[in-house]
Amino acid sequence: MKNRIHEILRNQIYRRNILCFLVLPVVLNLAVEMMGRTSVIDGIVYMFTHPIPFLCNTLIIMVTVSSALLVKRRTFLITFISVIWLILGTVNMVMLNVRVTPFNASDLRLLDAARSIIDKYFNVFTITLVIIALIIVICLITILFIKGSRIEYKINYWKNTVIIGAIFVLCVVVLNISIDTGFMALKFTNLTTAYHEYGFVYCFGNGLINTGVKKPKDYSQTTIDEILEQIKTEKNDNPVNIHPDENTRPKATPNIIFLQLESFFDINKVKNIEFSEDPIPYFNSLKNQFSSGYLNVFNVGYGTCNTEFEIMTGMNLDDFGPGEVPYKTVLQKTTCESMAYNLKEYGYSAHAIHNNDGTFYSRKWVFEKLGYDTFTSIEYMHVTEFTPMDWSKDKFLTEEILKAIRSTKEPDYIYTISVQGHGSYPSTGKIENPAVTVSNVSDDGRKNAIEYYANQIREMDDFIKELTTELSKLDEEVILVMYGDHLPGLGFSEENLENGSLYQTEYIIWNNMNLPVENEDLETYQLSSKVMKLLGMNSGVINKYHQNYRNDEGYLSGLQNLEYDILYGDKIAYGGINPYTPTELQMGVDTIEITRVEKQEADGRQYAVIHGKHFNEFSRVYVNGDSFSTEYVDEQTLRIVYEGLTSLDSFVVSQEDKDDGTILSSTKECLYYGQ
Repeated sequence: MKNRIHEILRNQIYRRNILCFLVLPVVLNLAVEMMGRTSVIDGIVYMFTHPIPFLCNTLIIMVTVSSALLVKRRTFLITFISVIWLILGTVNMVMLNVRVTPFNASDLRLLDAARSIIDKYFNVFTITLVIIALIIVICLITILFIKGSRIEYKINYWKNTVIIGAIFVLCVVVLNISIDTGFMALKFTNLTTAYHEYGFVYCFGNGLINTGVKKPKDYSQTTIDEILEQIKTEKNDNPVNIHPDENTRPKATPNIIFLQLESFFDINKVKNIEFSEDPIPYFNSLKNQFSSGYLNVFNVGYGTCNTEFEIMTGMNLDDFGPGEVPYKTVLQKTTCESMAYNLKEYGYSAHAIHNNDGTFYSRKWVFEKLGYDTFTSIEYMHVTEFTPMDWSKDKFLTEEILKAIRSTKEPDYIYTISVQGHGSYPSTGKIENPAVTVSNVSDDGRKNAIEYYANQIREMDDFIKELTTELSKLDEEVILVMYGDHLPGLGFSEENLENGSLYQTEYIIWNNMNLPVENEDLETYQLSSKVMKLLGMNSGVINKYHQNYRNDEGYLSGLQNLEYDILYGDKIAYGGINPYTPTELQMGVDTIEITRVEKQEADGRQYAVIHGKHFNEFSRVYVNGDSFSTEYVDEQTLRIVYEGLTSLDSFVVSQEDKDDGTILSSTKECLYYGQ
């Protein structure tokens, strides 16, 4: 036996294989964990304090590296795979630094969104260095592929396939045993904690293959029928369907506004930081007058659309894949029960408002699957003030909310998503003469970032005050539900916070109806059903389930069964047919139109002047299908340089996405008939 071991160690091929297929996976896994913890020591400590998770992660890397056993260019493929793992580890390290939450497989579906905001987090110099580094890596790998050595001996493909299969089976067996014994987990209630406990490789891989709501073991016609029957007989004595109960009338049908405040939370709750004044005095004063409490949200530093999803649909993201963004998965292809659809049963119109670009997180296409009638993105607003990081200021949302209310005679449901508090938060001074100053922070860069954030939420607090003042003037009843979508990515830990949680913001249910004050802490997916219950509204299966079974044993299990049934299963809850059809989503409340086109000569040039309604800086003129650089004159006037304007030239004005130029909507064609 000893002689055999010595023989293996003396053989150069065996030694190389041991290094490549046994030692290298350990080194790669250790390097990735060191980067994720930004500490060499912490990475080594993790290896010894979490040996089972470390082994599982190493085996996963070993499976990927072992594929090189089947190729002649073994050095190239091993190098390529190693670089991929190191790049993923580097991205994870950067993500943790920027937004606190780790890099997840779902982020790969958000590359379009990342492109549009990358300049908010990194300067041109940093981006340029990254691009240069990637080019160098690609060039080196290409050279290695062309010039790299090939193994000279004949590959035993059958034997090597068996070895790869054996490694794969070993990996699967060890993973399953580890999950069954509690050393690993298949579902994560907290993504950051999971990455810390179970390792980057496993958690990232889990996110790649584990999406959607998994079929519960007890899912069946009988199970769903029992859930519906319980709602019907034990609690309601009324038939269960998506419509309101016939014998129940709502207490009122006020305008219902949800105001999701970007990265907004009470920073006064951070220990050992002092402010020259309360950054959010008005919001804090409202907590003493109206229903409020903590809201348990899903992410830190990012994930706005996941907070939206839980509130709009009442579904629990814990039941979906780790870090999954349903806007980018299931809602790309199906409609879903939502508060918009539920309120339409009571005669509501549904509006979405967001002072950022309309394609971000695919909202333009998703909102029609969630029942909205209109969606006003920044391309349909007149925003003239931006933060130093180029995010729209929230005060411009007041007019858009009022415009939506005025646009219909029926009651309005308005879901508003703010953006002013968005990161990044610069470590260099960006604000002159700040209203709120910070003390008791020794690091200047961190102090600047916190001070920048404090002044943004100070302005957001002013916006809330202005909005409630304007709503108070209306002769209509209004409920305004305000809350932060997540905490900012400022590097706080749970020990820094008075409430001891990075995953809690606060909500307030402001109203002009003298609703009773009911303070309680909620999960995000419970907030909309709480509001509808206050008004005596019980339309929708998910909404009705929350209202009746929130505190019952088996509540979460029943909710998962309904989620699976509605989105992936047999739709038993709806009688086998999805009752929700996509809306014909109108971009913007106001209809943009061209009324006439005229010829103009000025400064020795010929122009086409387009007259119409509701133009803005995002309006772009197309003539006979060709795009023209467009000068915005005012809301009624656009102008383009156009030589040789002739009768029957076709004019269209399109609203284009502010980042990628996607056409969001276009006017009807207007023909020029000459003057």
